[in-house]
Amino acid sequence: MKRIIPCVIITLALVLAGSYFPVFGFIGLMLSPLPLAVLGCAEGHKPMSIAELLVEATLFFVFSPSMALYFLVGCAPLSAMLFGVSREDVKSVKKYSGPESLLICAGASIVSKLALLVVFWLLTDRNIMLPDLTQADSVIVQLYGEQPELRAAMVRVLALLPHLVPTMLVLWSCAEVFMNYALCCSLTRKLKNSPPALPEFRMWRFPVSLLGVSVLSLIAGYFIKSEDWFDGAVFVMNLQIILNVFMFVEGLAVVFWIMDGFKLRRALKAVVFVVLGFPFFWPWLVVIGMCDMVLNLRERIKFGGNNDA
Repeated sequence: MKRIIPCVIITLALVLAGSYFPVFGFIGLMLSPLPLAVLGCAEGHKPMSIAELLVEATLFFVFSPSMALYFLVGCAPLSAMLFGVSREDVKSVKKYSGPESLLICAGASIVSKLALLVVFWLLTDRNIMLPDLTQADSVIVQLYGEQPELRAAMVRVLALLPHLVPTMLVLWSCAEVFMNYALCCSLTRKLKNSPPALPEFRMWRFPVSLLGVSVLSLIAGYFIKSEDWFDGAVFVMNLQIILNVFMFVEGLAVVFWIMDGFKLRRALKAVVFVVLGFPFFWPWLVVIGMCDMVLNLRERIKFGGNNDA
């Protein structure tokens, strides 16, 4: 029970960081489910529930009811799922693997974020994932007023954002789940109740069916034109972006596997990682991921001591 107060303080600090330090605090906001999940793994369900009630009460009465609602709907469900997949009594019924547990948590996060958007839409009549259009227009004028081409490009991007909400929602949830899940595994690895471990990143591989869906979406995008069926074109666009991200991740995993195969030193790995940060290489990582889905490159390419693919 002595861990409840530190857990509450850390959680409040992470939530408030997202409100008062928006640039850097966004990461803190995404990690706000973590302290409760770790407390649940260490102490059990009751201390975790008490800590959540204290966080909710403090946010509601001291800071803002909207912040309390945000945490309750958008963050707390992930804490519950991270604790749920780590429980021994659940494992005795069905032992979930790390990827299965990650997928369950991702589904819960997507549902909670969707509920969060709906609730705040009903309360404020705006999408909290999108910038205020009036403020965004004024910022664009200030930054690109003397550069009409760049200004026009930014206006087109701003007009496209509302149609990319599904993509932003899925990628936001997946990034949040991975960060919290990986850190929860690391912090609770010595405890009896710990989320099932994930495979090493270099061994990550997604189902080949994703590639099939990607090919179908490309074909559909060729025939579906926005002027004929706008909603259909938007759906295909969002689907292609999300699938490309998954194939990008698999391509990056293959690159990490190759670096391990050549036994590169950490300094060289860091250099490769920085180089891969340039957008020029991103489409090639997607191609590598597509090839790995079909050919399973990590089984076909062998290195001296790296035959564990």
